[in-house]
Amino acid sequence: MKAQNGKDNSEKPRRPGRPRGKKAGADNREQLMDIALTLFSREGIARVSLNAIAKEAGVTPAMLHYYFNSREALIEQLLEERFMPLRNRISTAFVEHQDDPVSAFTQMVRVLAELAEQNAWFAPLWMQEMIGEMPILRQHMQARFGEDKHHKLLTTIAHWQESGKLNRDLSPELLVTTLISLVLVPFSRLRTDERLKSVSPDTIVRHALAMMGQGIGG
Repeated sequence: MKAQNGKDNSEKPRRPGRPRGKKAGADNREQLMDIALTLFSREGIARVSLNAIAKEAGVTPAMLHYYFNSREALIEQLLEERFMPLRNRISTAFVEHQDDPVSAFTQMVRVLAELAEQNAWFAPLWMQEMIGEMPILRQHMQARFGEDKHHKLLTTIAHWQESGKLNRDLSPELLVTTLISLVLVPFSRLRTDERLKSVSPDTIVRHALAMMGQGIGG
């Protein structure tokens, strides 16, 4: 439609939900994902709504819906873009050390500590998933990947035990969770527990590796 001055005043169709005056872009989307992860790690995924994320971010719900049309869509994108790269890095230890479980678990501990130091949400969110009543991420992971990789790891651990490479008294079902806990439980408390203010990431790694190698004996 043309006005009297001859200029075309027609507007291009606007994508539904996109707020006027706001520039859409990757930076906005990444910032919203960061805020969502922070809230999830603090309160648990099941307790955080899209409206709560929008309020924390200081944007309208329409802005959030422009990028993520539902909470499930947001979780799926977080899983794909934030969790899978971390999960793949952790899994690399077992690919690179298929015949050396001590080296594999040692590398896993070091990578976990590195990821927890780089991503403030990682350790506390893992804690929320472990002790919370509704492990949302675990459910999404199981729906996407099933239990095949978990069962394969249990079989590998059992094989290492049978071949004398790992202590036979270890429980395959508990081993990985135990080692992850040695690293991520302290990391999840570093920012909130004054008693741990003198503990460094290197201390956490050394402690975990000492527990792995020598246990608590003298």
